[in-house]
Amino acid sequence: MKRYALIGHNISYSLSGVIHRAVYDVCGIDATYEIISVEESELGSFVEYAKRNLDGFNITKPYKEKILPYLTDCALKSVNTVVVKDGKLYGYSTDAYGFMRDVELNFGSVSGKALVLGAGGAGRVIASALKQSGMDVYLNNRTEETGLRVANELGVKFVTKGDVTPDFVVNCTSYGFNAGENPALDGSGKMQINDGKVKWVYDTIYSPPETEFLKSFPSAKKANGYGMLIFQAVEADRIMCEREISEQQEKQIYELAMARITKGER
Repeated sequence: MKRYALIGHNISYSLSGVIHRAVYDVCGIDATYEIISVEESELGSFVEYAKRNLDGFNITKPYKEKILPYLTDCALKSVNTVVVKDGKLYGYSTDAYGFMRDVELNFGSVSGKALVLGAGGAGRVIASALKQSGMDVYLNNRTEETGLRVANELGVKFVTKGDVTPDFVVNCTSYGFNAGENPALDGSGKMQINDGKVKWVYDTIYSPPETEFLKSFPSAKKANGYGMLIFQAVEADRIMCEREISEQQEKQIYELAMARITKGER
């Protein structure tokens, strides 16, 4: 039996276990999956534990970048999937696949200008994926210095929220998890984003399912991060478990995972 896990900080709420077990059930994979909260000071100790006890693990905030020094031959700036092999760690990112697959299913083809909010791990991956898809990408970040650096690295434009009239807006920040938080609004509750042309809105947050951010765009097509969470997990299991997973199996996994999540499973 293979052993896999998710690591992060204070992640007892995570739905990853439900999703990966849905993958195992649909694909007949003999494996276990556990949720492990790790303090930053314990990251090195966890790595040694993983080398001895795990076949692979996924990574969430705040360790997608902090894990990089422990990886072998990794040119990525952020990873969410690690394979353990012969005492070494190999990193991958499946966030782009998860996001673009969900965008395809919810919106079909997207084009024009994209405004990505947040220059962290998810924002970096999503901005790059949208640029590769042919969109004109604009990046916003609360800390301008970080935003400018990441925008320059990716070859996209750094802007304030009102400097562009986007067709697609993506929230990649954690601002919106709590009641009253909405990255589309300023401190006085005024809309910061030019929303006249917005056709599609995506929030990587999935709890609550309809965030205040999504509600700010009543005329646009909207999606939350549930699909991205599921499809990035499918791609991670393709890598970690070395399994082919068909498009039909992906759909079965999505339906099974959503049914279990709706029932309140963790």
